[in-house]
Amino acid sequence: MKFSILIPAYNEEKSISTCLDSLLSVTYPDKEIIVIDDASSDHTVKEVETFANRGVILIKREKNGGRAAALNSGLSRATGEIIVTTDADTDVSPHWLALFERHFADEEVVAVGGAYKAQNKGNLLANATSVLDQILNGTFRKSFIPNKVSGVNSAIRKDILLDLGGFNESAWWSEDSELGWKLDKTGKVIYDPENVVYTQYPDTWEGIWMRKFYWGYAMGLKFRQHMPFRLKLWIRPAVFMAFFVSLIVFLATIPCGMRVYFVPGLFFGTLLSALTLVYVPIGAIVMIRTGDTGLAKTLPILAILPIVREFAYVYGMFLGYCKGKSSALKPSWKRKQGKEKL
Repeated sequence: MKFSILIPAYNEEKSISTCLDSLLSVTYPDKEIIVIDDASSDHTVKEVETFANRGVILIKREKNGGRAAALNSGLSRATGEIIVTTDADTDVSPHWLALFERHFADEEVVAVGGAYKAQNKGNLLANATSVLDQILNGTFRKSFIPNKVSGVNSAIRKDILLDLGGFNESAWWSEDSELGWKLDKTGKVIYDPENVVYTQYPDTWEGIWMRKFYWGYAMGLKFRQHMPFRLKLWIRPAVFMAFFVSLIVFLATIPCGMRVYFVPGLFFGTLLSALTLVYVPIGAIVMIRTGDTGLAKTLPILAILPIVREFAYVYGMFLGYCKGKSSALKPSWKRKQGKEKL
Protein backbone atom coordinates (compact mmCIF):
# COMPACT_ATOMS: atom_id res chain seq x y z
CA MET A 1 0.00 0.00 0.00
CA LYS A 2 1.54 3.29 -1.10
CA PHE A 3 0.93 6.60 0.67
CA SER A 4 1.10 10.00 -1.02
CA ILE A 5 1.68 12.76 1.53
CA LEU A 6 0.40 16.17 0.40
CA ILE A 7 1.71 19.31 2.12
CA PRO A 8 0.12 22.53 0.83
CA ALA A 9 2.32 25.51 1.66
CA TYR A 10 2.01 29.26 1.50
CA ASN A 11 4.79 31.42 2.97
CA GLU A 12 6.09 28.64 5.22
CA GLU A 13 9.84 29.27 4.93
CA LYS A 14 10.30 29.17 8.72
CA SER A 15 8.63 25.82 9.30
CA ILE A 16 8.71 23.74 6.10
CA SER A 17 12.22 22.33 6.61
CA THR A 18 11.41 20.99 10.08
CA CYS A 19 8.20 19.49 8.71
CA LEU A 20 10.01 17.74 5.86
CA ASP A 21 12.74 16.40 8.17
CA SER A 22 9.94 14.94 10.27
CA LEU A 23 8.22 13.36 7.25
CA LEU A 24 11.48 11.89 5.93
CA SER A 25 12.01 10.21 9.30
CA VAL A 26 8.78 8.22 8.88
CA THR A 27 9.84 4.57 8.72
CA TYR A 28 7.11 3.38 6.35
CA PRO A 29 8.95 2.59 3.07
CA ASP A 30 6.31 2.95 0.34
CA LYS A 31 5.58 6.66 0.40
CA GLU A 32 6.03 9.85 -1.57
CA ILE A 33 6.18 13.39 -0.20
CA ILE A 34 4.66 16.15 -2.32
CA VAL A 35 4.89 19.82 -1.36
CA ILE A 36 2.58 22.17 -3.23
CA ASP A 37 3.72 25.76 -3.05
CA ASP A 38 0.75 28.05 -3.58
CA ALA A 39 2.66 31.00 -5.10
CA SER A 40 4.49 31.92 -1.89
CA SER A 41 6.09 35.36 -1.70
CA ASP A 42 8.86 34.26 0.67
CA HIS A 43 11.61 31.62 0.37
CA THR A 44 9.41 28.55 0.81
CA VAL A 45 10.36 27.19 -2.63
CA LYS A 46 14.09 27.55 -1.96
CA GLU A 47 13.74 25.70 1.33
CA VAL A 48 11.87 22.83 -0.30
CA GLU A 49 14.31 22.61 -3.20
CA THR A 50 17.09 21.68 -0.76
CA PHE A 51 15.19 18.41 -0.17
CA ALA A 52 15.01 17.45 -3.85
CA ASN A 53 17.93 15.02 -3.53
CA ARG A 54 16.05 13.25 -0.72
CA GLY A 55 13.06 12.50 -2.91
CA VAL A 56 10.72 15.34 -1.99
CA ILE A 57 8.54 16.39 -4.94
CA LEU A 58 7.82 20.10 -5.36
CA ILE A 59 4.86 21.49 -7.30
CA LYS A 60 4.97 25.24 -7.90
CA ARG A 61 1.69 26.98 -8.56
CA GLU A 62 1.92 30.26 -10.43
CA LYS A 63 -1.25 31.73 -8.91
CA ASN A 64 -2.39 31.64 -5.32
CA GLY A 65 -5.60 29.64 -5.17
CA GLY A 66 -5.97 28.55 -1.57
CA ARG A 67 -5.44 25.37 0.37
CA ALA A 68 -7.98 23.22 -1.47
CA ALA A 69 -6.64 24.25 -4.89
CA ALA A 70 -3.11 23.40 -3.76
CA LEU A 71 -4.25 20.00 -2.51
CA ASN A 72 -5.94 19.27 -5.84
CA SER A 73 -2.68 20.10 -7.65
CA GLY A 74 -0.95 17.55 -5.44
CA LEU A 75 -3.74 15.02 -5.91
CA SER A 76 -3.31 15.13 -9.68
CA ARG A 77 0.38 14.25 -9.26
CA ALA A 78 0.01 11.63 -6.54
CA THR A 79 0.62 7.95 -7.37
CA GLY A 80 -0.29 6.36 -4.03
CA GLU A 81 -3.47 4.48 -3.18
CA ILE A 82 -3.88 6.51 0.01
CA ILE A 83 -3.77 10.32 0.11
CA VAL A 84 -2.46 11.78 3.37
CA THR A 85 -2.71 15.48 4.20
CA THR A 86 -0.89 17.56 6.79
CA ASP A 87 0.28 21.14 7.28
CA ALA A 88 3.69 22.67 6.62
CA ASP A 89 4.14 23.61 10.29
CA THR A 90 3.51 20.11 11.61
CA ASP A 91 5.73 17.32 12.96
CA VAL A 92 4.79 13.64 12.79
CA SER A 93 6.03 10.47 14.50
CA PRO A 94 8.17 7.82 12.73
CA HIS A 95 5.20 5.42 12.93
CA TRP A 96 2.68 7.90 11.52
CA LEU A 97 1.84 6.03 8.30
CA ALA A 98 1.92 2.60 9.96
CA LEU A 99 -0.83 3.80 12.30
CA PHE A 100 -2.93 4.74 9.27
CA GLU A 101 -2.17 1.51 7.43
CA ARG A 102 -3.60 -0.78 10.09
CA HIS A 103 -7.06 0.73 9.59
CA PHE A 104 -7.06 0.43 5.80
CA ALA A 105 -6.73 -3.35 6.11
CA ASP A 106 -10.51 -3.11 6.45
CA GLU A 107 -11.78 -2.50 2.92
CA GLU A 108 -14.86 -0.71 4.24
CA VAL A 109 -12.69 2.06 5.71
CA VAL A 110 -12.52 5.02 3.31
CA ALA A 111 -10.76 7.53 5.56
CA VAL A 112 -8.95 7.85 8.87
CA GLY A 113 -8.53 11.01 10.91
CA GLY A 114 -5.90 11.46 13.60
CA ALA A 115 -5.37 13.72 16.60
CA TYR A 116 -3.27 16.85 16.91
CA LYS A 117 -1.57 18.67 19.77
CA ALA A 118 0.30 21.94 20.21
CA GLN A 119 3.87 22.00 19.04
CA ASN A 120 4.28 25.35 20.81
CA LYS A 121 2.93 24.12 24.15
CA GLY A 122 5.34 26.40 26.00
CA ASN A 123 2.85 29.19 25.35
CA LEU A 124 0.00 29.11 27.90
CA LEU A 125 -2.78 29.97 25.45
CA ALA A 126 -1.55 27.49 22.86
CA ASN A 127 -1.26 24.76 25.50
CA ALA A 128 -4.71 25.47 26.96
CA THR A 129 -6.24 25.35 23.47
CA SER A 130 -4.45 22.09 22.78
CA VAL A 131 -5.73 20.58 26.04
CA LEU A 132 -9.27 21.69 25.18
CA ASP A 133 -8.98 20.00 21.79
CA GLN A 134 -7.69 16.86 23.48
CA ILE A 135 -10.81 16.86 25.67
CA LEU A 136 -13.19 17.34 22.73
CA ASN A 137 -11.36 15.04 20.31
CA GLY A 138 -9.92 12.46 22.69
CA THR A 139 -11.89 12.25 25.92
CA PHE A 140 -15.25 12.90 24.21
CA ARG A 141 -14.01 11.19 21.00
CA LYS A 142 -15.40 13.96 18.80
CA SER A 143 -18.94 13.37 20.10
CA PHE A 144 -19.76 17.07 19.67
CA ILE A 145 -17.76 17.59 16.49
CA PRO A 146 -19.44 16.65 13.20
CA ASN A 147 -16.29 15.59 11.38
CA LYS A 148 -13.58 12.99 12.06
CA VAL A 149 -11.02 14.10 9.48
CA SER A 150 -8.91 17.24 9.62
CA GLY A 151 -6.55 18.79 7.12
CA VAL A 152 -3.61 18.49 9.48
CA ASN A 153 -3.81 14.73 10.02
CA SER A 154 -5.93 12.54 7.77
CA ALA A 155 -5.67 9.73 5.23
CA ILE A 156 -8.17 9.00 2.45
CA ARG A 157 -8.44 6.36 -0.25
CA LYS A 158 -7.46 8.06 -3.50
CA ASP A 159 -10.11 6.40 -5.67
CA ILE A 160 -12.86 7.51 -3.27
CA LEU A 161 -11.45 11.02 -3.11
CA LEU A 162 -11.40 11.28 -6.91
CA ASP A 163 -14.97 9.95 -7.12
CA LEU A 164 -16.02 12.76 -4.79
CA GLY A 165 -14.38 15.36 -7.02
CA GLY A 166 -11.30 15.96 -4.88
CA PHE A 167 -11.12 18.94 -2.53
CA ASN A 168 -13.82 21.57 -2.95
CA GLU A 169 -11.98 24.76 -3.91
CA SER A 170 -15.02 26.92 -3.13
CA ALA A 171 -15.48 25.49 0.38
CA TRP A 172 -13.40 28.28 1.98
CA TRP A 173 -11.95 27.19 5.31
CA SER A 174 -14.09 24.06 5.47
CA GLU A 175 -12.83 21.80 2.70
CA ASP A 176 -11.87 19.12 5.24
CA SER A 177 -15.23 19.29 7.05
CA GLU A 178 -17.20 19.14 3.80
CA LEU A 179 -15.09 16.24 2.58
CA GLY A 180 -15.59 14.44 5.88
CA TRP A 181 -19.38 14.64 5.53
CA LYS A 182 -19.18 13.26 1.99
CA LEU A 183 -16.89 10.45 3.09
CA ASP A 184 -19.34 9.48 5.84
CA LYS A 185 -21.86 8.64 3.13
CA THR A 186 -19.48 6.48 1.11
CA GLY A 187 -18.03 4.20 3.76
CA LYS A 188 -16.51 3.90 7.21
CA VAL A 189 -14.61 6.92 8.57
CA ILE A 190 -12.46 6.28 11.65
CA TYR A 191 -11.01 8.63 14.22
CA ASP A 192 -7.79 7.37 15.80
CA PRO A 193 -6.78 9.38 18.92
CA GLU A 194 -3.51 7.43 19.15
CA ASN A 195 -2.26 8.81 15.84
CA VAL A 196 -1.01 12.21 16.99
CA VAL A 197 0.80 15.01 15.14
CA TYR A 198 2.17 18.22 16.61
CA THR A 199 1.28 21.51 14.96
CA GLN A 200 1.46 25.23 15.66
CA TYR A 201 -1.49 26.62 17.63
CA PRO A 202 -2.59 30.26 17.91
CA ASP A 203 -0.81 31.85 20.85
CA THR A 204 -2.87 35.03 21.30
CA TRP A 205 -6.51 35.66 22.19
CA GLU A 206 -6.94 37.37 18.82
CA GLY A 207 -5.53 34.32 17.04
CA ILE A 208 -7.86 31.96 18.92
CA TRP A 209 -10.85 34.19 18.22
CA MET A 210 -10.12 34.60 14.51
CA ARG A 211 -9.56 30.90 13.86
CA LYS A 212 -12.86 29.88 15.47
CA PHE A 213 -14.62 32.84 13.89
CA TYR A 214 -13.50 31.81 10.38
CA TRP A 215 -14.46 28.20 10.97
CA GLY A 216 -17.88 29.33 12.19
CA TYR A 217 -18.24 31.67 9.21
CA ALA A 218 -17.46 28.84 6.82
CA MET A 219 -20.04 26.66 8.59
CA GLY A 220 -22.61 29.46 8.30
CA LEU A 221 -22.02 29.53 4.55
CA LYS A 222 -22.76 25.81 4.43
CA PHE A 223 -25.96 26.23 6.41
CA ARG A 224 -27.06 28.92 3.96
CA GLN A 225 -26.49 26.47 1.11
CA HIS A 226 -29.23 24.26 2.56
CA MET A 227 -27.05 21.49 3.88
CA PRO A 228 -28.93 18.33 4.92
CA PHE A 229 -29.91 18.38 8.58
CA ARG A 230 -27.20 16.91 10.82
CA LEU A 231 -27.85 16.97 14.56
CA LYS A 232 -24.16 17.35 15.46
CA LEU A 233 -23.94 20.57 13.46
CA TRP A 234 -26.61 22.15 15.65
CA ILE A 235 -25.41 21.05 19.11
CA ARG A 236 -22.73 23.72 19.59
CA PRO A 237 -24.72 26.76 18.33
CA ALA A 238 -27.86 25.60 20.14
CA VAL A 239 -26.06 25.22 23.48
CA PHE A 240 -24.36 28.59 23.20
CA MET A 241 -27.55 30.40 22.13
CA ALA A 242 -29.36 28.84 25.09
CA PHE A 243 -26.51 30.03 27.32
CA PHE A 244 -26.70 33.58 25.94
CA VAL A 245 -30.50 33.82 26.12
CA SER A 246 -30.59 32.43 29.67
CA LEU A 247 -28.03 35.04 30.75
CA ILE A 248 -30.12 37.88 29.30
CA VAL A 249 -33.31 36.56 30.92
CA PHE A 250 -31.54 36.01 34.24
CA LEU A 251 -30.17 39.58 34.33
CA ALA A 252 -33.52 41.04 33.23
CA THR A 253 -35.48 39.22 35.95
CA ILE A 254 -33.20 39.96 38.91
CA PRO A 255 -35.22 43.08 39.90
CA CYS A 256 -38.36 40.89 40.02
CA GLY A 257 -37.10 38.79 42.90
CA MET A 258 -35.81 35.28 43.46
CA ARG A 259 -39.05 33.55 42.54
CA VAL A 260 -38.77 34.95 39.02
CA TYR A 261 -35.03 34.83 38.38
CA PHE A 262 -34.37 31.43 40.05
CA VAL A 263 -35.24 29.23 37.05
CA PRO A 264 -33.35 31.22 34.37
CA GLY A 265 -30.49 31.65 36.85
CA LEU A 266 -30.33 27.91 37.49
CA PHE A 267 -30.42 27.22 33.76
CA PHE A 268 -27.67 29.77 33.12
CA GLY A 269 -25.53 28.37 35.94
CA THR A 270 -25.88 24.84 34.64
CA LEU A 271 -24.82 25.82 31.13
CA LEU A 272 -21.98 27.97 32.51
CA SER A 273 -20.68 24.96 34.41
CA ALA A 274 -20.94 22.81 31.31
CA LEU A 275 -19.04 25.34 29.20
CA THR A 276 -16.34 26.14 31.76
CA LEU A 277 -15.96 24.33 35.06
CA VAL A 278 -16.50 20.85 33.62
CA TYR A 279 -13.41 21.30 31.47
CA VAL A 280 -11.12 22.13 34.38
CA PRO A 281 -11.11 18.73 36.18
CA ILE A 282 -11.10 16.85 32.87
CA GLY A 283 -8.28 19.08 31.65
CA ALA A 284 -6.33 18.36 34.84
CA ILE A 285 -6.68 14.62 34.24
CA VAL A 286 -5.56 14.99 30.61
CA MET A 287 -2.53 17.06 31.61
CA ILE A 288 -1.50 14.66 34.38
CA ARG A 289 -1.78 11.68 32.01
CA THR A 290 0.39 13.40 29.42
CA GLY A 291 2.95 14.59 31.95
CA ASP A 292 2.17 18.28 31.45
CA THR A 293 3.63 20.25 34.35
CA GLY A 294 1.82 23.55 33.70
CA LEU A 295 -1.38 22.69 35.57
CA ALA A 296 -1.59 25.75 37.83
CA LYS A 297 -1.13 28.24 34.98
CA THR A 298 -3.14 26.44 32.28
CA LEU A 299 -6.31 25.43 34.14
CA PRO A 300 -7.55 29.01 34.87
CA ILE A 301 -7.30 29.77 31.15
CA LEU A 302 -9.13 26.53 30.40
CA ALA A 303 -12.07 27.79 32.47
CA ILE A 304 -12.50 30.83 30.19
CA LEU A 305 -11.37 29.48 26.84
CA PRO A 306 -14.47 27.40 25.90
CA ILE A 307 -16.76 30.45 26.16
CA VAL A 308 -14.45 32.62 24.05
CA ARG A 309 -14.08 29.96 21.36
CA GLU A 310 -17.75 29.06 21.21
CA PHE A 311 -18.84 32.69 21.07
CA ALA A 312 -16.43 33.31 18.18
CA TYR A 313 -17.67 30.17 16.41
CA VAL A 314 -21.38 30.95 16.77
CA TYR A 315 -20.89 34.64 15.93
CA GLY A 316 -18.98 33.66 12.79
CA MET A 317 -21.65 31.13 11.89
CA PHE A 318 -24.36 33.78 12.24
CA LEU A 319 -22.52 36.26 10.01
CA GLY A 320 -21.66 33.58 7.46
CA TYR A 321 -25.30 32.59 7.21
CA CYS A 322 -26.52 36.19 6.93
CA LYS A 323 -23.90 37.49 4.48
CA GLY A 324 -23.76 34.32 2.44
CA LYS A 325 -20.49 34.96 0.63
CA SER A 326 -16.89 34.15 1.45
CA SER A 327 -15.60 37.27 -0.31
CA ALA A 328 -16.90 39.32 2.60
CA LEU A 329 -13.86 38.21 4.60
CA LYS A 330 -10.40 36.77 4.02
CA PRO A 331 -9.21 34.31 1.34
CA SER A 332 -8.91 30.59 2.01
CA TRP A 333 -5.32 30.59 3.31
CA LYS A 334 -5.10 31.10 7.04
CA ARG A 335 -4.16 34.63 7.87
CA LYS A 336 -0.70 35.11 9.32
CA GLN A 337 -0.24 36.71 12.69
CA GLY A 338 3.42 36.95 13.58
CA LYS A 339 4.93 33.50 13.24
CA GLU A 340 1.74 31.54 13.74
CA LYS A 341 -1.11 30.47 11.52
CA LEU A 342 -4.61 30.85 12.83
